[in-house]
Amino acid sequence: MSAVFQQLSTANVTAGLRKVTDDMKTKNRTDRTGVVGTIEKESRSGSHAFSKIVENQIGKKDLIIDDCDAKQSVYVYGCKDSVLQIQGKVNDITIDKCTKMGVVFKDVVAAFEIVNCNGVEVQCQGSAPTISVDNTSGYQLYLSKDSLETSISTAKSSEINVLVPGAEPDGDWVEHSLPQQYIHTLKDGRFETTPASHSGG
Repeated sequence: MSAVFQQLSTANVTAGLRKVTDDMKTKNRTDRTGVVGTIEKESRSGSHAFSKIVENQIGKKDLIIDDCDAKQSVYVYGCKDSVLQIQGKVNDITIDKCTKMGVVFKDVVAAFEIVNCNGVEVQCQGSAPTISVDNTSGYQLYLSKDSLETSISTAKSSEINVLVPGAEPDGDWVEHSLPQQYIHTLKDGRFETTPASHSGG
């Protein structure tokens, strides 16, 4: 092994490389807009389904994904102070490490997942069988009448409020806060877990 390193150290490995001038550096390029749009990536299965990826959008209130397919996944990462509309049915949606983000989506076949986020508002206009919230604080979820049967799972999250339509068609939304504290008691040799409820009295 030392012979290999000896050979590499004596060889002129930088021969033929060009020097990077200031105008070639990314920070000095004039053709760089700073806007990163959606990126489509082929799925691992090799089918015609693509993933939609939205990354690092800041202050963009008009992000739209409109050419949706029920086999596609949508992944949103590192966005801040932005609003994304997903128009149409997709397989699943993941929102990761976003702050003060708004997401409006129609239908999800498998699941909607939000992880490592802060101050996110989500509106489900259609149906979603599963909504998962992990390591997130300040989350507002608006459910439509078609999504009232959804299963919501939470872990390591706080300040989660779910708003559902009122009894009247044009009535106010009814807000429900999901508990973030639980009480565990040992009964008959097994633990029973109940949510901690806080009364205003």
